[in-house]
Amino acid sequence: MDGNVSDQWPYLQDIPIYTVGPATSRALRSISHNPPLNIFGAETGNGETLAHYILEHYGDWYRDRTFKPSLLFMVGEQRRDIIPKTLMDPSLSEDKRIQVDELVVYGTGVMESFEENFTNLLRETKDRKTRWVVVFSPTGCGAMLRCLGMLDSQTGKFKQSDAKGNTFIATIGPTTRDYLRNTFDYEPDVCAEKPSPEGIIEGISKFLDDTPTPVVRN
Repeated sequence: MDGNVSDQWPYLQDIPIYTVGPATSRALRSISHNPPLNIFGAETGNGETLAHYILEHYGDWYRDRTFKPSLLFMVGEQRRDIIPKTLMDPSLSEDKRIQVDELVVYGTGVMESFEENFTNLLRETKDRKTRWVVVFSPTGCGAMLRCLGMLDSQTGKFKQSDAKGNTFIATIGPTTRDYLRNTFDYEPDVCAEKPSPEGIIEGISKFLDDTPTPVVRN
């Protein structure tokens, strides 16, 4: 960015900024701001853990104020409600509760060529002993299951498929996992504990360690 960011964004040095994963944290830290932005929560890994972290940290950050400002929660179209539910839980005392104002700042869509490209890739890898599909967003889950022959055209729900035998599915986090569960009645094989490539690898490694060989299913 050009210019004096501090002049463009006054008082940000006094505001805590929370992220659920390292990728967003790195993007924020790359912003030139003097003094640096106050970024927290990158190691929490999921919304539930981040929500409890915010409860403690936000209260301590504003401990000298009789009134805590609302927390601006910038989200995508598809998200879990665990953070606002936790922070605004009526059972919390008034001094602990945090008002959350949600703002949708982005949406996602499925590329027109996705199903054709994915089908071609499945065809090319059909003889592999095992193959993994990693899902990073709820968007496209239906198309993925349809290409795998795992979506019932009448019910719109998961159905058993021979194609699933050597194919395993991992999700980047609980939002996508819960979308597969609630929308399609499908339970993915792995849900990363932390939303990062490393979290995906750790989840797959644990799955393979815990699964008797061979892992190919009929």
